[in-house]
Amino acid sequence: MVKVNEVNVLTKECIVTALLRLMENNSYASISITDITNVAGVSRMAYYRNYKSKDDILINHLVDREKLLLNELHGESAEDLRGMIMILSGFFQENVDVIKAIYDAGLGNRLTDMLGERIYNYFPVAIEERAGKYAVQFYVGAVLAVFKRWFDNGMVESVEEISDILCRLINVKGAADFLVFPKA
Repeated sequence: MVKVNEVNVLTKECIVTALLRLMENNSYASISITDITNVAGVSRMAYYRNYKSKDDILINHLVDREKLLLNELHGESAEDLRGMIMILSGFFQENVDVIKAIYDAGLGNRLTDMLGERIYNYFPVAIEERAGKYAVQFYVGAVLAVFKRWFDNGMVESVEEISDILCRLINVKGAADFLVFPKA
């Protein structure tokens, strides 16, 4: 069972790497499953055993990386908004190749949904549910827009600098009205 899982992980890595390489010289829309499997050196059956669509490659890879991050944190949680932004900024910096590919593939909305879902799961909404959901969506959109600009500008700022910029832009008191940090 362990060997099968290792082969599956290797197959997924080959497929992700192939798609990212293909995207360096081709538009996302023009890349076929055949192109991906040929570059990855895997069969179509191996591809479909792991993915339903081309979009799933990028999104699932990012989710897998997120799981690794959570395992590394060992249940630690951010104590304040800046701590949460630092963790998120570091994650985005480490995964910039996949996140850029997600945007290039026109899947930014999936990234927004994914981040929103993670925030809903991480924070209990402290004020009436409707306003809290709008607040989360507001902050998700704002943070992703700043990260997108950071990527597009070559990530000149460090994780600490971009986190400080985001903290200055976010109305911390306003965010605190909606977000209650969980106790570690």
